[in-house]
Amino acid sequence: MRIKKYYLYLPTLIITILLIVITINSSLITVNSSPQNNLEEIKILLKNGKYVRAEKLVSNSIEMQPNNPELLFYKGIIETNIGKNDEAINTFRYLTEKFPELPEPFNNLAVLYAEKGQFKLAKEILEQAIKTNPSYLTAHINLGDIFTKMASEAYNKALEIDESNNIAITKLSMITQLFNYHPNTKNTEIDSTKMIKKSKSKLTKEQLSEEVLKSIENWKQAWEDKNMENYLASYASNFKYPNKMTKLDWKKYRTVRITSKRTINISLSNIKLKFKKEEIIATFTQDYKAGKFEQLSNKTLIFIKEDGDWVILQETSG
Repeated sequence: MRIKKYYLYLPTLIITILLIVITINSSLITVNSSPQNNLEEIKILLKNGKYVRAEKLVSNSIEMQPNNPELLFYKGIIETNIGKNDEAINTFRYLTEKFPELPEPFNNLAVLYAEKGQFKLAKEILEQAIKTNPSYLTAHINLGDIFTKMASEAYNKALEIDESNNIAITKLSMITQLFNYHPNTKNTEIDSTKMIKKSKSKLTKEQLSEEVLKSIENWKQAWEDKNMENYLASYASNFKYPNKMTKLDWKKYRTVRITSKRTINISLSNIKLKFKKEEIIATFTQDYKAGKFEQLSNKTLIFIKEDGDWVILQETSG
């Protein structure tokens, strides 16, 4: 059996990773518009496997709403996907204590304990999830798998005591055939850690140049196409917004500026790249045309690598 954690598969249990529709009394939570707006972006980042950016956004949002259960749940999901299982356990445990009426955090906490081999504790937590919501199917399925695993261990111990015990052999064989349980012990590394390790392998300047030039072209193309999703995705999570703008204000400003134009044509020339330890600085001449308006300017973009992509940390003209 395999568990899915946002495209992460592990044996024995199923972890809840779908969006939780959390209905909770308004007196428990004071909703701040900014964190609520961030939720949609967090979901998109998680869907695309952008865990580093999602983690930063969740952390900033939790600072404004420390007891928002949905934000905390996503925090636990992100921590699980990037291998911070102990932190994820603490996050889901806090959720079970703060919001005991929600079964999903109980389920995910049980999954993490089961992965550590603490099946008795996982069983007790799943029983609590079912007590919270008797119709919660995932917890019932996981609890069945926990009992199966515990039974498998018990029959194995019986065989250690008496290798000729036909009852134990038969029972153990039935369990194996019924659940087809094959632990994945050779390849348990999740995709996000593979990507991080891959990104750390040293690339040549030619390879780095190719990657950054592609990012510049994608940024320019999104701008010309007025594709705001791709355009905004070209910027880092900690992008230095101009004129002391907030992230939300800058997004609104750029969206109006770009989508209000009937046509946009941009040509770039004299592109030069300067390599620093963690940054690549691109300078070029930008010829911007929108209708009858045309502007020629010198532009500098500072790129950093985030979730495997080169994104813009800072943008200046002049």
